[in-house]
Formats: sequence, structure tokens, C-alpha cells
Amino acid sequence: MANLAASILNIGQAKATAKFQAPEQRRKIPTVMGLALQNQDFSIPDAATLRTSPLRPVQIYYKKDIAAGAGTTKAYNHTGTFGDSGYVTVTYVSHVQPFGIPLKIGANNVYTYQDVYNNEYEMAWKNLEDRHDNSGLAFLYANRMQLAKATMDPLLQSAGLTGWNETTYALEIPDNQKTLFLQKVKDAMFARNYRTELDIVADIQMGSNFMNYMNQGAGNQNNLGWQFEGVNIARSAAVLDTNYTNGSVFAMPKGLFAGLNWNEMLNRTGLPNPDMGGSIGMVGTVASPTGSGAVADVSIYTQRSDTSANTTGGSTQDFVLQTELTLTIGYVTAPLSLASDSPIMELSQMMGVS
Repeated sequence: MANLAASILNIGQAKATAKFQAPEQRRKIPTVMGLALQNQDFSIPDAATLRTSPLRPVQIYYKKDIAAGAGTTKAYNHTGTFGDSGYVTVTYVSHVQPFGIPLKIGANNVYTYQDVYNNEYEMAWKNLEDRHDNSGLAFLYANRMQLAKATMDPLLQSAGLTGWNETTYALEIPDNQKTLFLQKVKDAMFARNYRTELDIVADIQMGSNFMNYMNQGAGNQNNLGWQFEGVNIARSAAVLDTNYTNGSVFAMPKGLFAGLNWNEMLNRTGLPNPDMGGSIGMVGTVASPTGSGAVADVSIYTQRSDTSANTTGGSTQDFVLQTELTLTIGYVTAPLSLASDSPIMELSQMMGVS
């Protein structure tokens, strides 16, 4: 228990307030994970109940598009093509945060046992959500549209957008159009026949630009706030694409990037026999204390332990409460049958002279 040694048996030591220790325990806000969790019911109904075991794959079926015909005359023996369907398999990502606390630690510590446990529990949740935010962002990057320029240019021709980079798979917006960046996002999505509201994940630079343009004021002759109608912006502290130092966004139709929170059946139902608890502990589920909406599997048990290696607070006869939190989320987006196509589009700001 060396990690607690500094706070054991220190005469005259005070405990920092939550606000005072916040810089040490800071994490980025899990905006990407939060956006995904908001959309889970909207995108895939009852997805959590379909996976009864981590060994059971979940496939999401969809009806494929039917291309327009080319005929112009009637036929006596007309025949048509059959409709088709496809499916995608959800890939679930689990992040695990275990922590253990000796029951005797509070006897010789400026922090009580409950103080220690509460902090460990909060840190476990912060770490889980931070790690899942990274996983959600990695999913967006890996599943963004990756079509060739020869395919993209005709699709974007009506919007006058010619900056598709088929190496980085990003639509590059020139510097002289940066004040209308968000409108160019809308134009690109509209040109691809996405006409609904948009979810946008923006890095700090683009988020800052958006806030500037959004707050110009209606009385300002350069008011640019009109382009923010129908847009939900999630600002991330992460770098979205290292190829672009002036900022990037991932844009997608609202609700089509989802995080399917999943819990194991035994955790959802609890042990079948209450008397099974005892030395083997218990399992269950617990909601995030941060209000993100995430629900983790929790496993808790107590074991005998010799903690005397910690000479300032250990004991040869101690008991350690072991806790493990597991947060499992399956990230998905709306499937498209054209290879390398996706409703997720990356747009990036180029530097230049206006």
C-alpha cells in the first residue's frame, strides 16, 4: 500500500478540499463518449438485451438501397430486381479499472477508510470514461468516409467543394472560407443527401472558432451565428487528426453515431442465490457518478492479506476490499453498402492567406 504511505501517521497534516486537489485529478470531459451514449436508443432499439453473453456476437441488419432504373418504355414481361439486406457486427470495447483498499488503512491514516474508498471509486470512473472517450474518438477516425477523390469530387460538385484529400480522407476548407467553415460542413453533407440536423465533434481550435462566430451578435455586420442552426457540437480536448494543425471536425447526421452500453446478464440480475455472497463477494451494476449515463459492471469481494510490507500502516492480519469496475460500450454508426463509404465525414481547416 505504498501509494498511501505519504499520508500515514503524519502529525499535523491536513486534508485538501476537493477543489484544491482538482488539478491533480483532472481529466478531459468525455464529450465523445457522452454523444455516443445519447444516441444508443435512437439508433439501435433494445441492443443491450440482444447480447446475453460476451461470447455472443450482435449483428445489426439493415435494408440496402435500391438504385434507380434506366428504363423509359413499358414491357409486357417486366421484371425487377429483388431488394437486399446487409448487416454489421457490433464490436464491443471493455475498459476495466480495479482497485483494492486494506480495511485497517483508516486506523493510521489522516484519511478515513471511507475517504480513501470514495477517492479510488471516483478516480476509477474518471479513468474509465477518459479511456472510453478515446475509444469513441478512435472509432470515428477509423470509420470516417474513405472514398477516392474520383468518387468524391462528383458528389461534392454541386457544393463547389474541391478540396477532398484522398490520402488523409478529409475535406480541406481553404483559409479564405474559414469564417463559413460550419456552413461548408452543411453544404458537404447536403451535397451527399444528408439533410437532417448534424452532430459534430470538434477539436479545441475549431470549437474556439465556432464560439467566436456564434457570438458575433445580431447587430454586427459580420454576424455569422446563422450557420449554427440545426447543429449539435461536442467539443473535444483531443487532437482529431495530426495531419491538420489548424483544427478538424467529424460531422455526421444526428443520432447516427451510437455507443451501446452493455452489462453482463449476471451483473444485471445479481447472484441467483443471496447466500452465495459471503467470501466470494458480489456482482452488480452501478451508474456513473459523473452523470454521463454510463453503467458499469461491478465486482466486489474481500480477501485476507498481509499488508505489513507497508511499514507505516500495514498489518500481518489485514483484509483487503477488492473492487473492479468494467465499462463496456459497442460503438456503431449507420452502415452503408458502398465500400469505404460512411455517414461520418472529416473536414479540416487549411492555413493560407485570406
